[in-house]
Amino acid sequence: MIIRDLVTELEKFSSPQLACTWDNVGLHIGDYDAEVKKILITVDVDDKAVETAISQNVDLIISHHPFFFRNVKKLNSDSFLGKRSMALMSANISVYCMHTNFDCSHMGGAAADRIGLTDTETLEITDTDYGFGSIGNLPHEMSVRELCELVKRKFGLEKVVLFGNADDRVTRVAVMPGSGKEEIELAFQKGAKAIVTGDVSYHFGIDGVAMGINVIDAGHYGVEHIFINVLKDYLESNLSGIEVVTMPVFNPQQYI
Repeated sequence: MIIRDLVTELEKFSSPQLACTWDNVGLHIGDYDAEVKKILITVDVDDKAVETAISQNVDLIISHHPFFFRNVKKLNSDSFLGKRSMALMSANISVYCMHTNFDCSHMGGAAADRIGLTDTETLEITDTDYGFGSIGNLPHEMSVRELCELVKRKFGLEKVVLFGNADDRVTRVAVMPGSGKEEIELAFQKGAKAIVTGDVSYHFGIDGVAMGINVIDAGHYGVEHIFINVLKDYLESNLSGIEVVTMPVFNPQQYI
């Protein structure tokens, strides 16, 4: 299969038209007519991912976060991004990125399924059929402390940060993978007594508690790493003749 045909398949799964206007999705490095036999799926195209792709003779990296995000004026060995770009191009490795288009089409639902939410709906609607995050009901009422333990277990986390009362009883819960501090108030307005998200700053956390919602910060990567397995399952179910490998789950945000 060539990259052009693979991109067509990926865009059926998560249309680039769903991406936010500020985002940068699609083929960042590569030739649309290059052949693909082996794919590496990762959240970030960091040094470890680049080294793994080269050592495993990968043809294409598919990442969640964009490789080129901010304006890039130079690509040379003086910058980490330049070094990564040069290494990938020297090894004929292409890079395709699926960010907010994947968030909008799959991430919220996958995260809700991971913690067993039922009767779910989109948290922040951006299109008639799509949007960010999810809100629904737990299988049974539980304490916020129990919800924290559930999140840790289901997402493979050692710790989470809680703004709120661990003894509160909750049933209706929102989940917003990635950075969801801006959606805390929306989750409260939709009846959630707790929200699971990441990148929650101090003031957003305490403001959430003041309005009456418990805020569980599981880290930006902590919830979004499910991108890897969701995409792997899709590719292996819909493509033949292509080997799919994945980066191991490793949260760059560590609690010491």
